This record gives sequence, C-alpha cells and structure tokens, in this order.
Amino acid sequence: MKKNPLNCKNVIMLLFTTLVITSCTKQGLQPEQQLTERDKPETISATNNVALLSTPVYQLIWADEFNTSGSFNANNWQYSPRGTVAWNKYMTATPTYASQNGTNLVLRMDNATIAGDAVPYHSGGVQSNGKFNVKYGKIEVRAKFTLGQGSWPAIWMMPDSPVQYGGWPNSGEIDIMEHVNNETVMHQTIHNASVTNANGGSTATHSASYTQADYNTYAIEWSPVSIKFFVNNILQYTYSKAVGANWQQWPFDAPFYLILNQAGGAGWPGPITNSNLPFSMQVDYVRVYKLSQVENGGFEGASLSPWTSWGSTVSIVTGNARSGTKSIKQTGAQSSVEQVITGLTPNTAYRFAGYAKVSAAGESVSIGVKSYGGTQVGYSINTTYYSLGGVNFTTGATNTSATVYFYKAASGTVYGDDFYLEKQ
Repeated sequence: MKKNPLNCKNVIMLLFTTLVITSCTKQGLQPEQQLTERDKPETISATNNVALLSTPVYQLIWADEFNTSGSFNANNWQYSPRGTVAWNKYMTATPTYASQNGTNLVLRMDNATIAGDAVPYHSGGVQSNGKFNVKYGKIEVRAKFTLGQGSWPAIWMMPDSPVQYGGWPNSGEIDIMEHVNNETVMHQTIHNASVTNANGGSTATHSASYTQADYNTYAIEWSPVSIKFFVNNILQYTYSKAVGANWQQWPFDAPFYLILNQAGGAGWPGPITNSNLPFSMQVDYVRVYKLSQVENGGFEGASLSPWTSWGSTVSIVTGNARSGTKSIKQTGAQSSVEQVITGLTPNTAYRFAGYAKVSAAGESVSIGVKSYGGTQVGYSINTTYYSLGGVNFTTGATNTSATVYFYKAASGTVYGDDFYLEKQ
C-alpha cells in the first residue's frame, strides 16, 4: 500500500552534514514552463526589510505522485522511445507498458505477441526530456520492482543537451538505481569520460542492499561539488568533483532529465527466463527539491514573514497554489514582497527563481534580485498558468547579502509560489 505523504512543502533543515528528508504530498503541480521575455530592471524602494541568518533548506519544486488511473501526465513525461541499445531495444509506447493504477506508475515487461511488432519482448519506460530538467538539488524516487532472470529496472538521469561534451559517456549519466536479475543488491553509478571504460563499465559505482519485494526510497543530492547517493535516507556513496576538474571528470554542471524504465533481456542482465515474466517496476512518486536560502518560499505556514511587503494588497491565500495549498497573492496597484538573504559568499554565482502566474492577459509580474553588489536584474512572467522564472547573479567582491523580490508594477492580480535561491 502506498504510504500517506506528510504535510506539503515542509522543508528540511540542513543540520551539519546530515540531511533528514521527510516526504510530502504535492497537489496541483503544473508543468515547468520556460519563458522567453526578460524584463528590464525595475526601480523598487525597499522598506522594512529584515536581515536573516539564511540557512539553506530543501524546497520541493516539482513532483509527480501518480495518484490517478490511466495515462501518465503528458506534461511531465513522454514514452521512452525504442532504440538499438540494450536498455531500450524493447521499449513499447503503449499504456499496456506504462500507465498509472491510481497509486503508482506501473512499468511492465512481458513476451506478449503484438501484431505488426515482431520483437520477442515488450517493455515500458517514461522520461522527462522536453518536459522537465534540473541542475543541482535532491531527486527522490520511491519504487518497488519484481525480481527475475533478465530483468533490469532503472531510475536514472541523462543530460538535457546530450552532446554538450560529446557523445555518451562524455556528457555524463547519473544512475540513481539499477537492479538486475535476482540480485540482493542494487547499483548506483556515475558515467563520464573519466570513469567509464570502452565496455561501458564504470569505476564510480556502488552496490547497496535494499528491501526486496517492497518499496524503497532512492535519492541523490547533487551540488556543484558532489553527487551523493542514498537508499532509504542512508548515504551510500559520494562522487566528488576533483580540485581543478575538467569536463571529463565533472560534466555535471548542466541540466539533466529523468528516466524511469523496466528493461531487460539484453546487455547487463543477460537473457530472460520467460517463466519469470512479467517483470514490473511500480513508482510511488518522484520528488525534486532545491537547496534554497530563501525562507518561507512556499508560504504553507500562512504567514508572510520573513518576507516584507509594500504597496497595495498583499496576502497569503488558500488556493491558486502551484503546490500545497497556499500561495502569495498581490492585487490592486503597484506592490512588492521582498526578502533579504544573508550569509552569501562574495564573488559567487547564485540563481533566484520561483513560479508565478497572472489572472488576465496583458498583466505581468517580475521575479528579481537587487542589492547584491551588481546591477538589479529581473525576469517577467505574463502567463495565466504557473511558469518558472528566475535570474542569475554574482555577488560583489565584499557582498554577503542580496534582496530578492516578487514585484507587480501595475494594476491586476498575480500569484507566486515555490521561490528558491541556490548557489550555482
């Protein structure tokens, strides 16, 4: 039975080097949208800003709970296409092999005969390329799978730009979970030009125990300097960026997308024992978090603090949330909410981003940053559905703080949710 997730958008405090992660239900998540309109810097006067001791926290920014029946959410996923390499040679783009059962995404593999498709096996997979990608953060997947000779379920990530540093494995691969056959361990692996040999094997790999025939939680925490692998919230392995690393050792400075698949019968697991079929992997949820220095970026406590506001009406409302149940609403004439973030590192690149929408065509709202030692920058959002917008900035030579804002220049009503600030 699927676990009942806990309260929404609770963030997890970073305590020393140990991270305790709690699950949370996400309702009403919209697909991440990329915008093309960048606004000019706004002149905004700050009032009543309160300095914070900003401790990074994990902010849930994207999730799929798979809590409906039938087709998967096409805003989040597409079928994994059939190809010529071992993992995808039997991929089949039909609901029989990738669909939802009301609580899980179910990916299957069998040896059914399909008219006009003369392959000995059919299997299912989904991937998020063209729908969602992420650079840095925590990616967590809860899943269970069947055992059997020839089975090969996997949860993994590939670069959104597959040839940024050249073809595979040069641009990288992150294997959050792979399992083959009847093994009592699963595998977590890095691939790149430095650790992957000509036969496709990697020296950057770790095998970990798991609970067989039950759900397990598989996760990575990916930062600019390391990728940490977890099983059931226990750290298993860390792949670190070397001092002075080149792209061969660290191609992990670009967005990656997710792949969930049930493969088998070729490559690593070897041939299938047909009496073991069907194989399946059931995915309970996928959740993606950003390590953010913004406090109260999701407003789930129904309080504005430590944000401050000026101008017309600003309120925390129930409804119109991108995730959880709360969002921030600005209505009427010009208004803004702002937060001073302290504890930043001088001469360091950061990104401030969040989700926003307007109530009517012709309106817009800006997400931006100022008072960081450089020119104020902002990003304009004008969609009537939640869209992601953000700005990159580099702190000045002596600056350890920045003011982030969510600003509406004219009349109308706008909503915001899930703001975060992360080091690049």
